[in-house]
Amino acid sequence: MSFNPAFFGKTSEGLTVDLSRFNRGDVTTPGVYRADVYVNQAWLGRRDVVLRETKGKVLPCVDRGMLEQLGVDSVRLAAAAAQNATDGACVDVATVVPGSQVGFDMSEQRLDVTIPQLYLRASARGYVDPQYWDAGMPLAGFLSYNANAYRYRNDGSNSSQYFVSTNTGVNVSGWRLRYNGSLAVQDSGGVGGYHRNYASNGTYAQHDLTDWKAQLTVGDTFTPSDLLSSVPFRGVLINSDDRMLPESLQGYAPIVRGVAETNAKVSVSQNGKIIYEGMVPPGEFKIDDLYNTGYAGDMVVTVTEADGRTKQFIMPYAAVPQLLRQGSYRFSLLAGQLQDGRLSSLPDFVQGSYQSGLTNNLSLYGATVLADHYQELMLGTAFNTIVGAFSTDITQSVASDLSTSVAPSRDMSGRSYRINYSKILPGIRTNFSVASYFYSTEGYLGLTDFAGLHSGFAATLRPRRSLQLNVDQPLSERLGRVFLSGSAQSYWSQSSSQILFQGGYSNSFKWGGFSLSAGRTRNGEGQTVTQYLLSVNLLLGKSPYSPQLASTTTVDSQHNQNEQLSISGTTGEQHNLSYNAYASYQDNKGSGSTTGGGASVQYANSVATLNASASSQGSNRQEGAGISGALVFHPGGVVAAQSLGDSIGLVQADGAEGAILSNANGVSVNRGGYAVLPNLVPYRVNEVTLDPKGMSDAVELQTTSAEVVPRAGAIVLLKFPTQKGRPVLVSILPEGGAAIPVGSAILDEKGGLVAMVGQGGRAFLRGLDGQNLIVRWGAGSTRECQFRYQLPVQIPDKGFVQLRAQCQPLATVAGDKANDKAGGGN
Repeated sequence: MSFNPAFFGKTSEGLTVDLSRFNRGDVTTPGVYRADVYVNQAWLGRRDVVLRETKGKVLPCVDRGMLEQLGVDSVRLAAAAAQNATDGACVDVATVVPGSQVGFDMSEQRLDVTIPQLYLRASARGYVDPQYWDAGMPLAGFLSYNANAYRYRNDGSNSSQYFVSTNTGVNVSGWRLRYNGSLAVQDSGGVGGYHRNYASNGTYAQHDLTDWKAQLTVGDTFTPSDLLSSVPFRGVLINSDDRMLPESLQGYAPIVRGVAETNAKVSVSQNGKIIYEGMVPPGEFKIDDLYNTGYAGDMVVTVTEADGRTKQFIMPYAAVPQLLRQGSYRFSLLAGQLQDGRLSSLPDFVQGSYQSGLTNNLSLYGATVLADHYQELMLGTAFNTIVGAFSTDITQSVASDLSTSVAPSRDMSGRSYRINYSKILPGIRTNFSVASYFYSTEGYLGLTDFAGLHSGFAATLRPRRSLQLNVDQPLSERLGRVFLSGSAQSYWSQSSSQILFQGGYSNSFKWGGFSLSAGRTRNGEGQTVTQYLLSVNLLLGKSPYSPQLASTTTVDSQHNQNEQLSISGTTGEQHNLSYNAYASYQDNKGSGSTTGGGASVQYANSVATLNASASSQGSNRQEGAGISGALVFHPGGVVAAQSLGDSIGLVQADGAEGAILSNANGVSVNRGGYAVLPNLVPYRVNEVTLDPKGMSDAVELQTTSAEVVPRAGAIVLLKFPTQKGRPVLVSILPEGGAAIPVGSAILDEKGGLVAMVGQGGRAFLRGLDGQNLIVRWGAGSTRECQFRYQLPVQIPDKGFVQLRAQCQPLATVAGDKANDKAGGGN
């Protein structure tokens, strides 16, 4: 791209305007900038970028260290090129890596580097180097809370319930200290009608083990639940954290192998949707970073050669939770004491588990628990076949020294067996999403069962067998879908099985949708109830935020009937106010018919979420109100928030009060220049954007977006630089009456570029009043001048100010300063 100077007139000397710097596509001044670095459009991280002017161009400096961070494989570079990029060197990346390009966006503080795939090290899609994982501020903390109050009036009697829960945490140099507690109070009136219960739900410290892709937890927590049942314990736990892996390596996906005869394109699709596409060189190829797509069906692999020839083959794909990719693994190791407030004797135990993906379609796993008088061992395998994915395991338990007052004998041993299955049938797309069967012998005891029988506590229901099945059958895009789900379970202490199954049909349209279902339940006493449900939803508008009208009718085999009509939706500029109102009719066998209704509302802003509700049904009344929110503590003070989540972002934008966080409903920058962004995804690139709408005109955001990769539980600080000052449109008037050329650079007192001159010698400036500014439109002292402007005493509350400023030649300014100095010396 180039500019024709003829369109911009001539300077006061009759010379053509110098616009050559615009022909280069960059107007960046040399210096050191803290910038976001992107490689082939993928965010790499934030680092200091050095820009230097070489041969008339301002380019980023590249040395050996930066090439390593960019992912360049130095082995693939020419020897001479690699030698140029030594440590501390400053070379153009295009002279080192053939075909590469680099560009720096001053306004966004962003460095874009394009590097041919040939010269990059192989890495999984979505990979972010752990050096860019942000542990957050070295000292910060939070307190989140949830408080609710309810009042009930039933047939003349009144009762009140109050509940408060808190979650507190302090982060200190990478350690995360956490405490959870709750208080429940019930007041039914009268003597003995007051009950209070406080529960401590967990106190622990946690730290990342980056090299192991795992977490270290010390304190009160729960055992992992991926293989054995989860139980509360106090102790030390080290377990794998899959969140630390790139998304393309999480969960299960098969490795696609094939042979290409030329430079070919490989496409992988599921159910007609392309999930991967890339180029491969001639010879054998391997694709091992497919994203886990759950239960989406078999994969169709298409290889398109350079001459247009294609070939296809099918990769069977189904997954169960225990199935891992080839070469991947999970592990856990813990030691501690079981926690159960009902028991007088709490066993110490150790537990370990390991899962490994041996081949493309086979995984093995195992787990063990060891305690005094109790041992448990599980062994299992998971495999993928053309008929679906299976996992099978056997668990053996051995227990001794049991209390015969509650156990059938002092010694018990037994086994449990489990089978899981998952498959989408090709063609008809029937989805068997994890059907499972479990059976245990009477002597099998889990750790909690053993602890109860060992301490003389009557054991809870011990499962005997269970069956779960979920089937989903889409008919077509217009005909909706049919679903069937069911479960059956029995216990050793009950003669009858508990059964629940449901089947139905649903469909959706532009105007809304409906669902029709029938279900049957049977409890442990053998009582059976059949229930039928019809639900219709109607959208009252075309907007995604339009209110929704819903009608639900339920009848059952005991001649009970329930009908409800409700309307719900969201409103507000940020859609942070939600509401629901309903009317109902009940006709219950034995108690007659009643009518009722109710309403609820919820409002979320930057500091809290408020809710209120009221309802009545016959002679029963209920009112409730609640508030939830959080406080974040950091070196700069305390910031209120509506919610937190695991990883937290603390946005700092000095003076940007009213700027809206686009990533969270109802959150804006407060008077102190802070805002809390909840629910950041740990170990993933999170883009945070600020909308300046609502800000004062006297403040400008230097950038509106930032990216961060937080560690789990981190409180990361995201700084959005701002510039304060009333916006001013200055008409710059040089001596002699000739206009300042369009495109002339305006430099501050330090020589930094702050603006450019537009048509008519006008420039848009902010926060520079009272400073000496230099206008430069070419080389030499005759092509630059100096001016300053001063804001008037009275300025409008909004909008910009228009001023005129005289621009004096620098030679004249220098002469005046010399005269002043000489006069002062006499």
